[in-house]
Amino acid sequence: MRLFIQYLCLAIILQLVFSELLTINGFQPNIMLLFVILSQMSQPNTPKAVITGFLVGLICDLILFTGTYLGLSSLVFSICAFIASRIRFNFVFRTFDLYWITTLLIGIVVYCLFRYDFLFFSNFFLFLKNVISISLYSVFVSFILVKLFSLKRIILSA
Repeated sequence: MRLFIQYLCLAIILQLVFSELLTINGFQPNIMLLFVILSQMSQPNTPKAVITGFLVGLICDLILFTGTYLGLSSLVFSICAFIASRIRFNFVFRTFDLYWITTLLIGIVVYCLFRYDFLFFSNFFLFLKNVISISLYSVFVSFILVKLFSLKRIILSA
């Protein structure tokens, strides 16, 4: 629990400080979503993972104010926490990156479906451009963070 709170504080600081610095064309990497996915991959209790994802999403909406819709991050983080805790049964060392990247992409697509829903109906190709841009950028930044903090070793040892 102590390690979870330490990494939560680190994720909040990274999201507050570096997401503004890393903004490209209005797109920011979602570090809090990465935190939820990686922290819940080793969680054996799926309901606890969903509640944790919901609470972290609520913190993200209230403290960080990452969007205009209150509760959107809670919904997306709950879905991603559910997926992350369910795939832990298939968890093997060599496919670790595939699992968290896939879950991150699912979370980004769901987030974009709700956040950019007006583009989905009015200009589908602009919507796809936004989804692909945000996805590639978030995966790139997340991959660097996972390698930089050697999170793979920490999660697999949990």
